[in-house]
Amino acid sequence: MLLEFIAVIALGGGTAGIVMLLQKLTRNALPRWATPTAAGLAMLGFAIWSEYSWFDRTSVALGPNTVVAATIERKQIWRPWTFFAPVTTRFIAVDMGKTQIKDSIVATDLYLMSRWQEGAIVPVAFDCKQGRRADVFKGFTDDLDADLAGASWITLEEGDTILAQACTALD
Repeated sequence: MLLEFIAVIALGGGTAGIVMLLQKLTRNALPRWATPTAAGLAMLGFAIWSEYSWFDRTSVALGPNTVVAATIERKQIWRPWTFFAPVTTRFIAVDMGKTQIKDSIVATDLYLMSRWQEGAIVPVAFDCKQGRRADVFKGFTDDLDADLAGASWITLEEGDTILAQACTALD
């Protein structure tokens, strides 16, 4: 967040400098309001670009074995452009490269990513046959049966996209 703030300020200052140089070169042919207007538009444009490109930049950075299973898009009053095109503010990705499979159980890591917050990695086991999930906060070892002993299973809704994505490892 701090780096984006610094980038916005630097872009505004740079744009103002370019417009001021154009002002000098054209012997004040541009109106006086051109400098702050250009700086403000550049800063706003960068902020909007940063909001809409966050999801793509972050999901690609997770690696080729990570698949996005769910996204949360928002319309927010303080960002009026989101009413034209909602912005992705959170997503859940499944690490398909770290799966362990035993019978109908798929154990893997979920990445919980949120804009302006630190991401979280949650080790999870999915029972593809019974449509349920267990969070395994202590992580997985080589003995999946021992890891899941006493696990608290949560029954998921029919058509859960995260379960469906994790269970593609059984194919």
